[in-house]
Amino acid sequence: MTDAQVKTWFQNRRTKWRRQTAEEREAERQQANRLILQLQQSALQKSLSDSAASDPLCAHNSSLYALQNLQPWAEERE
Repeated sequence: MTDAQVKTWFQNRRTKWRRQTAEEREAERQQANRLILQLQQSALQKSLSDSAASDPLCAHNSSLYALQNLQPWAEERE
């Protein structure tokens, strides 16, 4: 191989290595983003379920709705 061919071979090898490294970093970044989104979603769901369980108004919403519809204080009009 000539000197120019050797230089070209090494240049191509370095370019290939940089591209592969960049692709690996991008894949790791995307995986980390997915993990963060999953953790945020599960934390939000846990927060919502905890607040519903600790708040009797949320926990008994259907009972409150039924009580509101009874309205024993309302007069019947005929």
